[in-house]
Amino acid sequence: MKKITVLLAILLIAPNAACSAVPRYFPDPRPMIALTFDDGPAQHTDRILDLLERYGGQATFFVVGRSVEEWQDTILRTINLGSEVANHTWFHPELTEISDQRIRTELRTTSAIIEQITGLPRPPFFRPPFGLADERVANIAAELGYAIVTWTLDTRDWQVRNADAVYNIIMNEAEEGSVILMHDTHSTTADAMERVIPELIARGYRLVTVSELLYILYGELEPGRIYGTYVFP
Repeated sequence: MKKITVLLAILLIAPNAACSAVPRYFPDPRPMIALTFDDGPAQHTDRILDLLERYGGQATFFVVGRSVEEWQDTILRTINLGSEVANHTWFHPELTEISDQRIRTELRTTSAIIEQITGLPRPPFFRPPFGLADERVANIAAELGYAIVTWTLDTRDWQVRNADAVYNIIMNEAEEGSVILMHDTHSTTADAMERVIPELIARGYRLVTVSELLYILYGELEPGRIYGTYVFP
């Protein structure tokens, strides 16, 4: 088993920024992987939740705010199963191409509807659409109390649209500490999870939320800091 791959962190930190408290987690000797799904909730999200429930795993779903109200039951089910709902903006824009105020609005409105539906504080991080974040975006994130989370393994599921290809990328490249990028908007991704989830667990991995993985690696996250290895300049 490969040793844990610590997520590289690009430091774009505003001084003295406060961060929301992260829950404490019980120690577990099994190696951890974080499956993450962007752009939902969508019609395939519940299939993935079915698999996580069946095999005893968790994941993080980075949701687009404009879709949340339509899929309230799925959002609540996600939380009830121990998985996590996090911010992926409202309209999915390229944050590096929009105004400061629109960035703030995208993040605030999405967090507000997540908190309204779940009754829980929002996670202290978000994922920018397309992984696009620069120093200006990071400074606004710090102002709002967010860290930025990208990924360490991109399945390119949105491009290949092939369950076997997604499966092969994950099973060949995933290792302890991986944060795996996927999209629950594609049926082929849900198809791949039919094999990926049970096989990762059979290999001895524990499927955890981003919050749990990053807390174990870093403790409380720093607002304005980008956690991940796939970051556009």
